[in-house]
Amino acid sequence: MSKAHLSAAALLLLFSQTALPPLAFAADKDDAKQEPPAAFRQVVACRNVQDSAPRLACYDQQVAALEQAATKREIVIADKKAVETAQRGLFGFATPVAKLMGFGGNDEAATELKEITTKVSGVGRSGSGWLLDFEDGSTWEQNDTRDFVLSPKVGNDATISRGILGTFTVSVRGQRPIKMRRVK
Repeated sequence: MSKAHLSAAALLLLFSQTALPPLAFAADKDDAKQEPPAAFRQVVACRNVQDSAPRLACYDQQVAALEQAATKREIVIADKKAVETAQRGLFGFATPVAKLMGFGGNDEAATELKEITTKVSGVGRSGSGWLLDFEDGSTWEQNDTRDFVLSPKVGNDATISRGILGTFTVSVRGQRPIKMRRVK
């Protein structure tokens, strides 16, 4: 295949990906605005019962059902701190391509974690460059050809930042950042 045919094929693929999102990713938008689980909605619905005794009976019944659903792990109840901890633990892992390209809604963009600060807990080299372990248990591998001016050392402060199109950069001791990917 000639370069012209490859370029035309690449443009066609890109066009198909940008022209189809309203259809292909409609489910993602619906998922982003899901209603709360039925067990929770039923507890809230008890507020609409006018008489005190039936309202209390409704709450007792629905809270018991909610507790049972939580015990069976059919519903998970998490506060904001637990969600932030989970986001931090997943920071750096690959995201679905649709979200990466901006399709499927962007409601959580304002709350998306943009960078984290941590400390280096291990330093090594791999075939592609630096291999850094951090105190949160994550391991990052270099995927560009830049280098740090000063070699990273255990205990150094590091900032891991989200770049564009799913890339991440790591800066150690305030030095110029290098591109890295999370491997663990």
